[in-house]
Amino acid sequence: MNNNTIFDDVFRTMVEKMTYLLVPLINEVFHTSYPKDVKIVHLRNEHQLEDGELITDAQLLIGDKVYHIECQSTDDTTMAIRMFEYDAMIAIENAVAKEKGIYKVFMPKSCVLYVRANETTPKDHQVAVVFPDGSEHTYQIPCIRCDEYSIEEIFTKKLLFFLPYYMARYQNLKAADNRKIQLLLDEVQDISDRLSAVAEDDQKKRLVMDLTKLIVQLSDYIFEKEATVKEGVENIMLNKPYMLESERLHK
Repeated sequence: MNNNTIFDDVFRTMVEKMTYLLVPLINEVFHTSYPKDVKIVHLRNEHQLEDGELITDAQLLIGDKVYHIECQSTDDTTMAIRMFEYDAMIAIENAVAKEKGIYKVFMPKSCVLYVRANETTPKDHQVAVVFPDGSEHTYQIPCIRCDEYSIEEIFTKKLLFFLPYYMARYQNLKAADNRKIQLLLDEVQDISDRLSAVAEDDQKKRLVMDLTKLIVQLSDYIFEKEATVKEGVENIMLNKPYMLESERLHK
């Protein structure tokens, strides 16, 4: 994975190789009730424009509904207009021809997943669309923040898709803040214990192994400059014994 795009890389990995983890996310955002084994079809993410190519993060088909999810790890003041552009392109590509040259377009069900957030991260994105007759309609896209979900909520709602991004809420952690470090490590232990309880058959064991790898990869990036924190997370998630202080000093 590229450190410059690691948040997006983890997102794409889960979308492409662990697609079923998106079902609880879609149910949470759009208030649907799809079963975990519902058929999901990956749609094309590349959209050709005259001046280049427009690439969306995830475009999926469930039944006759198109879902569009964008992964965002930084603030972007143009996100609302970008989402409107993406969704308009998706709608145009799936336009339905009716009689006498009349077309019908269906805007996809879209959301922005903020895997890192701060106090300025919006609850939704809005675009006011003014039509030629003067009527105005607001195009609204919901935003969902990983950091607003506790470990209990993540496992209760089966939002395991959020787990690799959990450490991002501690991205400003410093080595001198012992209280927060201990809180983080306690939460990591809770995640590890809950994942172990999930691994009840071979398929779920593979899921836990894959998620653990992604959690550690993102944690290594987030705590790159805080070696003690990075090592602590790795030890817990990979079930390694803690290094004694005498061993650390010797090393």
